Amino acid sequence: MKVSHNWLKELVQININPNELSEKLSIGGFEVESLTDCSSLVNGVVLGKVIDVEKHKDSSKLSICKVDVGLSKNLQIVCGANNVRPNIYVYVAKVGSHLSFLDITIKKTEIRGVLSEGMICSLEELGLETNSEGIAIIEENIAERHNLGSLAKDLLLLDDYIFDLAITANRPDGMSVIGIARE
Repeated sequence: MKVSHNWLKELVQININPNELSEKLSIGGFEVESLTDCSSLVNGVVLGKVIDVEKHKDSSKLSICKVDVGLSKNLQIVCGANNVRPNIYVYVAKVGSHLSFLDITIKKTEIRGVLSEGMICSLEELGLETNSEGIAIIEENIAERHNLGSLAKDLLLLDDYIFDLAITANRPDGMSVIGIARE
């Protein structure tokens, strides 16, 4: 059975970290088969705003974007998505970020002679959808509640851990989140 750490915290006061709770649950008879950090898919990904877009002179499919991620200088990012345009909010993987779903680390790179300092991401590239038609465009009312450069895990509400519990037949009290919270 999968149980959210955040959901447990809504039901009972927890003063220890998820790893310690995992150990205590196992000692209490609820074997924790795995503990998953939900935010691991979006480590290093932040909120950005596309300021300017111009077509790449050596490619009909690529665009050169200026993206504000809350730093003193805008990032220049080469993007191949057809839905990129100025004044939209996007998820940006900064240089050094590791996108675990794609198993790539973002580096400064030159694409057809133009420096790219990051990656504007789709939800598919983040491992959050099975198919995306382009980059993820964040709704203004959500984005404007956060500062540029805010972590994607906060926007996507992925700051959580999931316990995968092996519930044995003699512990039917553990077949619900409330039962686990009681424990």
